[in-house]
Parts: sequence; structure tokens; C-alpha cells
Amino acid sequence: MGKLHQLLRPYTFRNRMMVALLACSLVAALISLICSFLYSSVRVREELTERQQATAIYILELSQKTDLSIHEIIRMADNDSLVVAVDEADASVMPDELRETLASKMIVTTYKGLSALPCTYVQVGEQTLTIMPNQRLNIFLMSFIRIGFAALSFLMVFVMMAWLASNAIAKPISLLTRATRQVRDGDFTVKLPEKEDMPDELGELMVAFNGMTDALSRTSYLQKDFIASISHEFRTPIASIRGFARLLQMPGLDEAARREYVDMIAQESDRLSRLSETLLRLSALEQQAAPASLSTFRLDEQIRQVILRLQPAWNAHDITWQLDLEPVAIVSDSELLTQVWINLIQNAVKFSHDGGLIEISVTQTDVAEVRVTDHGVGMDESTLARIFDRFYQADVSRGKQGVGLGLCLVKRILDILSGSIHVRSAPGQGSSFRVRLPLDAHHTTLEDKRP
Repeated sequence: MGKLHQLLRPYTFRNRMMVALLACSLVAALISLICSFLYSSVRVREELTERQQATAIYILELSQKTDLSIHEIIRMADNDSLVVAVDEADASVMPDELRETLASKMIVTTYKGLSALPCTYVQVGEQTLTIMPNQRLNIFLMSFIRIGFAALSFLMVFVMMAWLASNAIAKPISLLTRATRQVRDGDFTVKLPEKEDMPDELGELMVAFNGMTDALSRTSYLQKDFIASISHEFRTPIASIRGFARLLQMPGLDEAARREYVDMIAQESDRLSRLSETLLRLSALEQQAAPASLSTFRLDEQIRQVILRLQPAWNAHDITWQLDLEPVAIVSDSELLTQVWINLIQNAVKFSHDGGLIEISVTQTDVAEVRVTDHGVGMDESTLARIFDRFYQADVSRGKQGVGLGLCLVKRILDILSGSIHVRSAPGQGSSFRVRLPLDAHHTTLEDKRP
């Protein structure tokens, strides 16, 4: 009963397909039946006509070659399928054309009745005989008997093939429905089979579905990792603030210790503030797909302004600069690019040795290219593989100066501006960051982002 109810549910894809196929089969069967009937009825009529005319010839031969009476001839010619009788109608009722034809040819066949059964007249002496099909015969019935079995077998085979075809076609849809329910329930590991023999729309739909689940799985992982990282990053400064606050409550604390604890609380508070602001900025950038505002400006002048803006930081480390800044005008988002240069130059200063050298160059070809190179501590291969990850800080001793989101912001901003960034570094030899930007962010997207 449950299977019958499921089969009769009209809103399922499989049942709709079966209904459509069956409707098409019924229409096709009806048309084929009509065409078959027309052809079969013509053939039946021709066969009856041939049989009646052969009987008429037989009657004429008997009347000419024997002395049998008309009733004996009729009795000999009569059979189960044909009825031979003397035409009792008045000859004057017969149309003149038919009477003249009968007089000259001796045998004439006409068609009477709704069923268009043939009737043959044969002239034997002075009498006219009629040869008609048995009353039990019907041209409709005879025609349908001939095509009925073929039509019934056709319908049965077609219904079976339609059921098998609908199941085969609807199977991927059923798989997709179940997989969609799993995704709705939070399972992003579900995969649909991608078959090489299915290059049609269903195959493309399955490939697109698997791509969607991959993206959702990565997004879910990033969200969980992001929440875990935020929890960890917030936990440390909050614990420090709580600890120093409790120390301040201790009796007999001297002024020097009190100031030290207050300074530590202020530093940790600043770190929390920077972390919150950076997270908000990164969250906004994650939702942004294109530059907010584009303007024309000099890239070399922008970098000079950033260096001057960071002067207190690099003065404290006695940094020497080597600048090779060609005049390059670009159309881009000035505010976002400023964040890029601030983060890159701050990192170069932070990881340089005291009295070190930082080199910055700006050049123009078909794109604008900026290089920021320091000769500081450098990075190994494992660090290079993760420097654009959220909250990643390789140098623990210097990690308290940042929150591990600077290069992540840089990468996201350059993605928005259709730019690219590549890094070369070695431990103890410093690092070199190369940034490539389109000259006009309105129309140009970098095609070659290879290092």
C-alpha cells in the first residue's frame, strides 16, 4: 500500500516523468491505431471483394457449364463467410449505371452500409444474385482483431520501458535530493558520483554540486578554525589583564610595580583593540568583491607617505632606506592600498636587525610592480607556506607586537584589486615581497599571477 501511494504521488519527478511518457505513448498509440485501422480496413475490404468476385466467377462457370438450377448453384457457392442470395429487389430500383455495368460485365461490386462492406452482384440469366459478407462479420471488428494484439503488446512493452527509463533518468535526481538533505543537515562531506559517461546537464549538475559542497566544507572549516583562533587570541590578553588587575589589588604594592602593571594592562588593552579592529576590517573585506572607490594617484608618492608615517617605528631601529621609486600613476583604491604598504613595511621594519637596510622599488611595465626587501631574520619553507593564514605568527618573540592578521589582510586586499603577491625568503637572509597591480582596476585583471 505504501509503495502504491508513493507511486501515485503526482509531485515527484519520477511520477511526473512516467505520466508524461505514458501520455505520449497513449497519443502515439492512438495515432498509430487510427493509421493501422485505416490501412487494415482497406486490406480487409480488398480481401472480401476478391473473395466475392471469385465466388461470382465460380457461379457463372457453374451456370454456363452445368444444368444446375439457380438454387442448387447458390447452395454450392454459399459458405460461412459469404451469403449468396437472389436479389428480390425490383430491377427498376437499381441505378441505371449499375444496371448497364452489370449487363455488360456480368459482375459488379459496390459498397453499402456504415461499415463499407462490399456487395457483389452477378447476372445469371435473367436473375441477379447478391454476394455479401456474413452478417456476423464487421469490418471494424476484423480490422481491430488484426491490429489489437500488436497494439496491446506495444503498450505493454512501452509501459515497461517507460518505467525503466524513468527510474534510470530519475535516479540522479533522487541522489541529488538525498544529498541536498544531508547538506541541509550540516554534512558537507557528501559527494555525488561524477561519471564520464554522463556529460549532459545532470552530469554538470553533479559536478557543480560537488564543487559547492567542497566550498561549503572549506568555509565550515575556516569558520571553525576562525572561531577557535579568535577564542585563543582573545583568551591570552584577557588573562593577562585579569592577572595584572589582581596584582594591583595586592596590599603594600610599591609605585614602580603599580606603574609596570598598569603599563602591561594598557599594552594588552591596545592589543585587544587592534585585534578587534583588524577582525572587523577583515570581516568587511571578506564580504567585499570589488574596490569601493577608485581614483588616480601616484603609487610612488603613496609609498613615500607611508614611510614617513611610520618614521617613529623605523627610527627606533636605526633603519636605512634604499628607494628606487619610478613615477607610476595607477587607477585603484588608494585607501586599501595604503593598508597593504603599511603592513608590508611594518613587517620589514619589525623583522630587520637594528641598523639594517630596507629596499623598496616601484617599476612599471604592463603592470605596476612594487618590491619590499629586508635583510633580516628571513623565513623557512614551513613559515612561507602559512604566512597568509589568519593569526599565524612564526616569531613568537615578536608575536606580541601584532595579531597575525596583517598579511592575511594584504592578500585579501590584493585579491579585491586584481593584484598578486609573491614572497622569497631564506632564514638569516631576509625576505622580499613582490606586489603586482593592474594600472587600471576598472578594466584590467592580472592574467599572469605566477611568481
